[in-house]
Amino acid sequence: MDFRDELRVGEHTYSVRAGTSDCADQPASVAVEFTGADADGRIVAEGNLLMAVEGFADAVAFLTRTLDGAAALHGVRPTGLNTARARSRPANAGQPWTEELDERLRQRWMAAAETSGGELLAELARDFARTRGSIRARVAYLGCDPDVPGRARTTADQP
Repeated sequence: MDFRDELRVGEHTYSVRAGTSDCADQPASVAVEFTGADADGRIVAEGNLLMAVEGFADAVAFLTRTLDGAAALHGVRPTGLNTARARSRPANAGQPWTEELDERLRQRWMAAAETSGGELLAELARDFARTRGSIRARVAYLGCDPDVPGRARTTADQP
């Protein structure tokens, strides 16, 4: 894989190149090189990263927090494209579901027959650190009725 792109953010233009790093004794990784320059061509950012594919989500969170912290130390407020949205997302949003998590979610949904769907979705979203939409979609995927806690989907319910 080889990827190249240029992106203009504010007064700066950033170039990025990413490619897979093939090492037999290492996990699948991606090498990223980037530069940023102002309108006069002066370099304002430059760096290289080598990240294991399996660690992308954690690396994004780490880099975001690190860069936000460094900006705050210098009195600069981050103005990234998704800064507000990224901070409001639950910690596990976008992470893959495991069989263990699926089973815990299914058991909790099926055991909550006396709870309202909206209340239970909010509780599960908080407990699993996911969005309500993610919980609702996963409950349906697991064969539960996403509208009625404690009830399995019937054949008529399914698309």
